[in-house]
Amino acid sequence: MKNFETFKQSYQIKLNLQQEQAVVRTRGQSLLLAVPGSGKTTVIICRIAYLLEVLQIDPGEILTLTFSRMGARDLKARYTKLFGESQAKTLHFSTIHSFALGVIRHYERSYRRRAHTVLGNITPVIRELYRQLFQEHPGEVELGEICQRIGFCKNMMLTEAEIKLLPPLEVDFLAIYEAYESYKRQEQLMDFDDILKYAWGLLKKYPEMLAFFQNKYTYIHLDEAQDTSKIQFKIIELLTGKNGNLFMVGDEDQSIYGFRGAFPEALLTFKETWPQGEVLLMETNYRSTRQIVDKANAFIKLNHERYQKEMVVPGDRSFTGVPIAREWVTSSEAQYQLIIEAIRREGKEIAVLYRNNESAIPLVDLFDVAGITYQIKEHSPQFFGHFLIKDIRLFYEFAINPDGINLFTQVYYKMDTAISRETINQLERRHKPGENVLDTLIKISGDRAWQVKRLKELKAGFEKLQTVPPQRGIVMILDSLGYRSYLNFRISSGQSEESIEQKLTVLKILGGRVNNFPDFFAKLEMLSEKLQEPQTRKAKTPRVTLSTLHSSKGLEFEKVFIIDATEGQIPNVSNTPEDAKAYAEEVRLFYVGATRAKQELIFLCVKHRDKDIKPSPFISYLIDGLPRKKSPTEKPGLRHRESFGRQQGKWQDYHTGAASGATVDLQAYQQGRVVIHQRFGAGTILTRNGNIASIHFESAGEKKMNLAVCLENGVIK
Repeated sequence: MKNFETFKQSYQIKLNLQQEQAVVRTRGQSLLLAVPGSGKTTVIICRIAYLLEVLQIDPGEILTLTFSRMGARDLKARYTKLFGESQAKTLHFSTIHSFALGVIRHYERSYRRRAHTVLGNITPVIRELYRQLFQEHPGEVELGEICQRIGFCKNMMLTEAEIKLLPPLEVDFLAIYEAYESYKRQEQLMDFDDILKYAWGLLKKYPEMLAFFQNKYTYIHLDEAQDTSKIQFKIIELLTGKNGNLFMVGDEDQSIYGFRGAFPEALLTFKETWPQGEVLLMETNYRSTRQIVDKANAFIKLNHERYQKEMVVPGDRSFTGVPIAREWVTSSEAQYQLIIEAIRREGKEIAVLYRNNESAIPLVDLFDVAGITYQIKEHSPQFFGHFLIKDIRLFYEFAINPDGINLFTQVYYKMDTAISRETINQLERRHKPGENVLDTLIKISGDRAWQVKRLKELKAGFEKLQTVPPQRGIVMILDSLGYRSYLNFRISSGQSEESIEQKLTVLKILGGRVNNFPDFFAKLEMLSEKLQEPQTRKAKTPRVTLSTLHSSKGLEFEKVFIIDATEGQIPNVSNTPEDAKAYAEEVRLFYVGATRAKQELIFLCVKHRDKDIKPSPFISYLIDGLPRKKSPTEKPGLRHRESFGRQQGKWQDYHTGAASGATVDLQAYQQGRVVIHQRFGAGTILTRNGNIASIHFESAGEKKMNLAVCLENGVIK
């Protein structure tokens, strides 16, 4: 084919000026920054076809890399549709992991050496190492957090010193990380992310092997560059060298996978890496109305570490669309009914977006009853295995079996009762079959009037719990039975306060739909099974899509509802210098969600009567404009509660909360040290792991406490 014009005419391709510039710039390094809905996939496949048809490049010289297998399949399918299957078969569309594995296999063939075996699923290994190290079985949520962090460390190429600076988990992450690495070395294994490091090391160590791949792939395309990790960029940098032909497509404004190791800084430093390279822009959004585009374009400027670009609509589009809506409803149930009515009334593509997976659960429950077909994007079933549900079930089971000593020993330390292990030993010796465990404890407590009073209150509370509706019962467990104090301790040890609050909200909503706890637990089991069913059971043309904001990336819908966007959830960090990087990603996540809408974007905000919960400030920033700059006398940041449920809690643990930024010297607080607690009196430190210490008090038995918090607040001296 002679030239670009003939090429366009042959395939009836229509491109704007910025798109054309991206297609025809084939020499050197290019970074194409593509705003949402600007047609980046069209540009990539047209550029590949241009190389083949006009420049007559051998298809074997073109390597196209993307973030996921789904992305690679989509690119190939789109190419096949436009340019034919015969061409598509000759091209190499691949994930970076798959390419890296190819490097390793080439090494094995060329040097007749055997690389380590790939460990497909790391979860069973981490579960067993956790059990060995900490003498207990981890929950699925804890396992997920550990596995995710391992991947993050590898993708960000963190050193041991840098790993130590990461926010703490409930367990010693570095200990389990080192045990995991040691296990793999002994067994000669490498995990999914080790593949990247292994390939990078080989390309650096063997110049002749690097030259082989550089000569083989003279044209490299990288899609979704903003989702690419640091180690992946290092591989791309080696392959390209200083003079190779690289075409990176991405948008730093849409980088939302920092928790998985996405490294948008590589886009921002593109010219430092390749001084002769060129940054190109695609700023026309063909997806959304002018109302949505203008508001989203202004909102993303809340971030400053970004390229200057202006998202616009096509010049020939006169229709501005309806304004972005912020609708208030009186309750969570009211917002669900509003969505159901909209689905029944309209024949549009509708999506309901949310921050956390559990937001979909109450909707799925109602959709099935209403006969509404739906699909869920990448739902995680971890909610149903969370310790909250297990603990609520234990509290109820003890309520209906008050003589169950085995049940009691699983929940007593979650009631804020100051019961020691020694008291439990006495209980096990003195308890008679059929006797209420709390009656036995009252006898054991003797003249400790405060403890007797508390035990009698607990007995009355558990008796009442047998018959109350679940929604009310959950509140009783939290407050009257003291479970809120235990949750405070979990939060002080690393659990997310916002995550716990969200899960409790969902449980209360579901609890309000049934009359008793047996029906409540049956509903949870039914929903757990339903959400684990393959999506093929849903209709091929679902009336609505349910998706987290993260999973919605790359999708588009005529009408989008965004729910559960509350302060503390979005953003879930403060706008301070310390949290600047995380806050910027929160801005980008909200921007991605807003730009999924083609015609209508609606935020549903619940008016909470008795709770200090407000809508996300981002909603106001998007609709009403960015906040004014704070004066030097104003303190930056978002409102945060001191501790989970402190306003409502009846029985407070004094060791809850998180330490402030100030460093607390714990050197003197070692095993055997005697401390004085404001509430429990004298106690001896049994063990200490970081800030968390196990202390034995004469009056209260063994307690786990965050020493840093206690010392800061004067609770311990």
